[in-house]
Amino acid sequence: MSLFQKLLLIPCLAPLLGLLIASGLNTASSSQLQLLVWRTPSLPIGAWTALAGLTGAGLSAVSALLLLPSAPPLRRRWHQPRDRPVEQDWPQQSPSPMPERDVRDPAPTVAVPYRVVQKGRPQHRGVEPQPARSTAAASQTDHDWGADPDRDW
Repeated sequence: MSLFQKLLLIPCLAPLLGLLIASGLNTASSSQLQLLVWRTPSLPIGAWTALAGLTGAGLSAVSALLLLPSAPPLRRRWHQPRDRPVEQDWPQQSPSPMPERDVRDPAPTVAVPYRVVQKGRPQHRGVEPQPARSTAAASQTDHDWGADPDRDW
């Protein structure tokens, strides 16, 4: 158990300690519990509260112990035949050297195979027809020497 867990145990058990102290101070009056037709013996209220607190603490401790793993965690093991002597714990592989290129060689390229799934539709690249303008409106708005609406170039 680490030091942090030991220190954390103090505030976790403080309510139980407070309950036991309060139970020890309440010993004056006694009472009985009745479940259907069965009656408990007459005990002080402090004894009932201490019994209830200790029962709850015991049940929570049992459930916490049951949640702990029983087997150690799995670890990787390397088995060798008995007739072969053990050289090392783990076999080491020497790294393969990278192939060397000449300084003047071009950089390597990556070839990726591809396939055209669907060809695109050819787009019509013609000029869209513009709506005809009236000559009166054109003469009022266009004052450029090359924008004569009567001349169809």
